[in-house]
Formats: sequence, C-alpha cells, structure tokens
Amino acid sequence: MKCIYVNNGLINKIILNEACSSGCESFIQNFAQSLNYTVQDFAKLGLFAKRPVDLGSRCTVFMNSKIKQAQKEGADAGDISAGLSYSVVKNLCTKL
Repeated sequence: MKCIYVNNGLINKIILNEACSSGCESFIQNFAQSLNYTVQDFAKLGLFAKRPVDLGSRCTVFMNSKIKQAQKEGADAGDISAGLSYSVVKNLCTKL
C-alpha cells in the first residue's frame, strides 16, 4: 500500500509499507477481466455480497491460492470482490 500526503497541491511525503508489491490494482483488474467483468462492474458486485471471502491482510497478489480455494467452495464473484476490498483496507490498516 502507498500513502501519499499532499499539501497545497504538492506531494510532500510518500509512505510505502514493507510488504507492498505495488500490484493490487493490476491484480484486481486482471482478476476481474478473467471473470469477464470490468473493474467497475466487479467492484459493484462486491457492494452486494452476502458472504465476503476472508482473504486476510496480505497483499492481494499473494492471495491467488486463497481465491481459487474460495471459488472451489462456492464463493461467487461478489463475495470475492468484497473480500479483496476488505483485504486492501486490512493491509492498509495493519501494515502502514
């Protein structure tokens, strides 16, 4: 995760957590496309998820195996989308 501090329209500080691979956005986009969704539509599915998948707080790039297991257990695209959203926030809160 990256945190960019802006002061008067200028970047004055950037914090990067130690576990960041800078790949969350790319991973989510590629995953959405693999399910034939745009990122926007994939994100909207997560808003209405009944059972978000608990993917922990690791970087999303390293969650592929957990996602595949969740799919085998019947998780739908919305549950995965919501789980990824929660994971990004958990990663931010616990590692930055």
